[in-house]
Amino acid sequence: MERQIEDLVANPQKHFDNPQDVLLAGDLADDVKRRILESWKLDAARLAESTAENMAGGEESDLREVSKALTQLNAAPRAEVRRPVRVWRAGLRLSMMVGAIVGAGVGLVFLAAAGWSAMPPALLLLETTVIGALIGGIASAIRKVVRI
Repeated sequence: MERQIEDLVANPQKHFDNPQDVLLAGDLADDVKRRILESWKLDAARLAESTAENMAGGEESDLREVSKALTQLNAAPRAEVRRPVRVWRAGLRLSMMVGAIVGAGVGLVFLAAAGWSAMPPALLLLETTVIGALIGGIASAIRKVVRI
């Protein structure tokens, strides 16, 4: 499929009669349509430049039509992709579990290094586990915000 898309991007005039046909292609995502039209626009701009310098073979540039199609595509409201809440909650739980495990491991390392006498071992393990879970939850929330 990727090879087919690359061919569409590399040779849009071979696959579409005019730029509006790209917009009407329902089986293509907007980002693929944008790549196709940008490629077509670059070809049309080169042809227009060659024509201005009397180096073209008499072909007419599609620059205006391609620019119009790109404007229409960019003006169209984009479909917002939302992840289901339960997927995020599952990620939150996983992050908190991993954080708790890492926190408990850090607590064990600390107890081993301190000779098991720094404070009651159960209390230290509980504290580091809770802190690890909190850090995991915070990291998960930050990842969610950064993706938005």
